[in-house]
Order: sequence, then C-alpha cells, then structure tokens
Amino acid sequence: MAVNLTDFLDESGTRRFWYHGSCHCGGVRFSAAATRNITITVCNCSICHRSGHQELMVREEHFRMHCGHELLSSYQFGEFRADHTFCSVCGIKPFYRPRSHPVGFRSVNARCVDFGPEVTLAYSNFDGKNWDQSITAGLHKLTD
Repeated sequence: MAVNLTDFLDESGTRRFWYHGSCHCGGVRFSAAATRNITITVCNCSICHRSGHQELMVREEHFRMHCGHELLSSYQFGEFRADHTFCSVCGIKPFYRPRSHPVGFRSVNARCVDFGPEVTLAYSNFDGKNWDQSITAGLHKLTD
C-alpha cells in the first residue's frame, strides 16, 4: 500500500503505530493505529461467529479509510445500532461501527490487518450470545 503514515504519541502519551488492512479483493483499504501489544476480542455472537470477525476496537481518530468507500454495503439487524459494512465485491467485513460504541469508534477485523512480527497479539473472549448481560457486567473491553 502506498500510504505512508508514521507512528505517533496519542492524547494519553501512548505510542501507536499504523497498521494497514484491506478486504479480500483490495478494493477497501484502511489503516488503524494501535500499540505493539494488541488484544483482539473474539465474540461468539451470531454475526461475529459466522463471519469470523475478530475485533480490534479503535477510536475514530485512530482509523483512516484510504479507498473503497463506494464499495461498502451496510447491514443492520436487531436494535439497528451497529452498522456492519461489507465490501460489495468480495463480501468481507473489514470494519464496522459497533453496537457497544456506535459513535467515535470502529471495530476493525483483525483478520484483515497486516501485523508485522514485532506485534504481540493476545486474544480475549466475549460472550456476545449474552450481549446485554456481558455489557452490563463490564466484560467488553476496548482493545486498542
């Protein structure tokens, strides 16, 4: 990808690095900023489980869409708070606006991001089948 974004210190003084991602066909390209130690949330709700989405939650200011906005199709269900976006060409969901944080955040599909060998990935399970109870119990963590 020809995008040249450098590392930076965020508002809390945390060093973040830009990681590049795309859908399968490459029509939708984006970057997300996170640390070198990343926790990925694996949710068992019906849509995450079926689509294989593994969440890297990033703040809006740590997300850059480079191309392919016109290729995105939207899907909503249930309470219609989440905005699931899919590439209309290849069908992959590279990111979406999550129900838990519908304003100011993106849930990036870690499976669509190119992480280098210097990155340490840890995984955390979230019981999305019992979403309301899990949120109320504070079990959903911002993983960036």
